[in-house]
Amino acid sequence: MPPNNSKPCHNCRRRRLRCDRSWPTCHKCVVSGQECLGYGKVFVWTQGIDSQGNVNPSPARRLADDGAVSGGSHGQLSQHQHRLHQFSGLSPTSSSSTTSGTTSEDEAAPDDRQQRHQNQHHHGLLSQQQQEQQQQALPYRLGALTDPLFQDLDHNSRYYLSHFADRVCKDLVVRDTPESNPFRELLPLTQYHPLLLQILIATSAIHWSNIFRAHHTIPAGITDPGGYITTLRTKDLVTRQALIDALTAKQKAMSHLRGVLDTLDPAGSDVALAALHFFIKFDLIDLDKSGGQSWKAHLEGATSIMRLLGPDGSGSAASRMLRDRVISDCFIYHILGSTLAPGGLSARIARQAFEFLPVMKRVELTSYLSCPPEIFQIILSASQLANEPPSADSLVPAADEALALIDQALTLDIAAWAVYLKRLTGITDIESRVHLASAHRSAACLYILQALPAVRSVRPVDTEMLVDDILSNLAFIDEKDPYFKATSWPTFIAGAETRDPEKRTWSLARLLAIWETCPWGYLFTAIEMLKATWAWQDANRKSEDGGVNWLRDLRGLGFDYLII
Repeated sequence: MPPNNSKPCHNCRRRRLRCDRSWPTCHKCVVSGQECLGYGKVFVWTQGIDSQGNVNPSPARRLADDGAVSGGSHGQLSQHQHRLHQFSGLSPTSSSSTTSGTTSEDEAAPDDRQQRHQNQHHHGLLSQQQQEQQQQALPYRLGALTDPLFQDLDHNSRYYLSHFADRVCKDLVVRDTPESNPFRELLPLTQYHPLLLQILIATSAIHWSNIFRAHHTIPAGITDPGGYITTLRTKDLVTRQALIDALTAKQKAMSHLRGVLDTLDPAGSDVALAALHFFIKFDLIDLDKSGGQSWKAHLEGATSIMRLLGPDGSGSAASRMLRDRVISDCFIYHILGSTLAPGGLSARIARQAFEFLPVMKRVELTSYLSCPPEIFQIILSASQLANEPPSADSLVPAADEALALIDQALTLDIAAWAVYLKRLTGITDIESRVHLASAHRSAACLYILQALPAVRSVRPVDTEMLVDDILSNLAFIDEKDPYFKATSWPTFIAGAETRDPEKRTWSLARLLAIWETCPWGYLFTAIEMLKATWAWQDANRKSEDGGVNWLRDLRGLGFDYLII
């Protein structure tokens, strides 16, 4: 959570301006193109080594010498700012308005300037100076990427890659450790693969646009929380620029992707697969779902490349871990995507299901959802069965097969699986893994009942018991638990199935809480889908079975999005 800033930022305090105390950077500094020095302590190098190997003089002596030359405090302040910029690894910006002691037009009316900037940006009338200021609008911070590999990139690209390493990578795994997070291994490859560079920048920029000033409390009773956040984002100059950067980088990545796919060879297949993997993640993070079906096309491309690669590959342990994680994620996206998307999406991956099961087993320790691969196999089998052409003679056999899948899921020994993992690696978070896997197991059973409703005519299944099992297991995984962000799919399934207002409210609140931890746009899509199915259920409450097969009706309404 952002701190409660009781004092103005260092820039506004020095310039004697009223600070809006925004976090992490003052909005007034951003609008005026200044580097906001923040609210904490400002650290500067006290000594350093010059290019000749000599020790630089101390700040007191250097400032005294500067004062003797300049004859005033103006030189001291400029030297101080220059050293601060050197320390941050960023080039200094113009500081004439800061050191002159006067207030410029931009400083006197920042709100008017922001509105004028927005209007000019909208009409494409930005001058060169304004465009440069806009490029400097992203918040500066210490610790941006300064590796020589990235020095040829512009400031914003380096910042986005730094954000990818520091923040986005944490969302891609359950626990962020060097042993369990191979995605940072992609950063050095961006020097040689423009496709990978642009899609990582795009993914990081769209992620950053979701979290910057994202700590607005969503008012109770908002019917469209995703639209509310989107509106806030479009009204913010800096956040909107990040969105523009994301779409621009994605367009560049699409251009590179065409060239890569036209000349695809085994040597470049790994990079192409990783890039398509992040195209899917871009769609999951993006709040705008107007083009929400593109994840299918990217997943189709990833599936084709997976056929070329096969389950085993050569290379170092780190590269193999990265490759396994990308293949595993794409496999999971295919399976969970097939639960809502109509058609033969499951059939396209089914042929590789057995082949890639060893990959799933290799990464089950570090998998984002941390579930036994057998649960995903059961979901995939149910999706295949549900998409077979219906006939009068096949209803009873299909129902029997579906019941067998439910029994297989319910008899899966989650505790034994967890003990096996603990004995294998000595992990200590067994309890959370057990609860998360148990919730996914019950959610898989509920999905089977919706995908193959003929099951209910053969044998009754207590759906409320399954809903309660999901909610009781999820209750053990709170916001502080690293597995909390991996609970969205069972939360969505339980919320869609229940008719209890309290359980609906709990499911909705949990999805919003996951957004605070992991700001990915698909969460608002899940909320929209829940509200749609609740409306149908309530409208048909007088029917014998509630009158709604929520899976069928969501597909009929065009909600074939990917929920993970």
